[in-house]
Amino acid sequence: MAGMPSRALCFLPLALGIALFSWLLLPGLQAGTSAFTGILSVELLLPVVGAGVVLGQLPRRPRLLSAVTLLAGAVAGLFVREDIYALMAPVRGAASHLFLTGPIACLAVGITLVLPAERRVWIAPLMLTLAGAALAVATRLSDPALFLPHYLPAAFAIQTAIVVAVGWPIARLAHPVLGIASRIAGSWMLAVALLYGGAFMATREHALTPPPFPPLPVLQEPST
Repeated sequence: MAGMPSRALCFLPLALGIALFSWLLLPGLQAGTSAFTGILSVELLLPVVGAGVVLGQLPRRPRLLSAVTLLAGAVAGLFVREDIYALMAPVRGAASHLFLTGPIACLAVGITLVLPAERRVWIAPLMLTLAGAALAVATRLSDPALFLPHYLPAAFAIQTAIVVAVGWPIARLAHPVLGIASRIAGSWMLAVALLYGGAFMATREHALTPPPFPPLPVLQEPST
């Protein structure tokens, strides 16, 4: 019983994150006026939460390595995003849906979560590198103005806060139930990746096309 207060404290980052999310972001998301609506959609939020679960359940040294590869993948994704666009452009429906980066990130994290804990140590760095690159590209493309000042650092700060808020309590509470729950969550993420990816590829819009401009009003010459 004496350890209960210290165990409860590990949930403090998660509780603070939920409180700040509800206070600062939820009203704008509900109204559709938040600049971060794109990165907090289901297909982009799930892999961020899943990355926190993966990092929280890894041993200390593999956790550090996987966190570094996640960050390195995000940085690499920003620098080589043009190559990623060219690689994914021929895929049906990719260009009009963030080049399927959301389903790719869900797939990478989901594959890691469904594996037993002893096998995650070896595959987590690779899969989190892929997830980091996909999330970085999706975050860049989710900018409502493409080059909105301070958007990218703020978006990455929100995603990092989510990873820490989820991973911190999981790392402190190593319980067999969490291992089973994480594998179930991984299977859900795989299902989401396949469902969203299939739905995107089945859409009729296969390219980025600008909306039609409204007709210009006809100017009438003043009568003499």
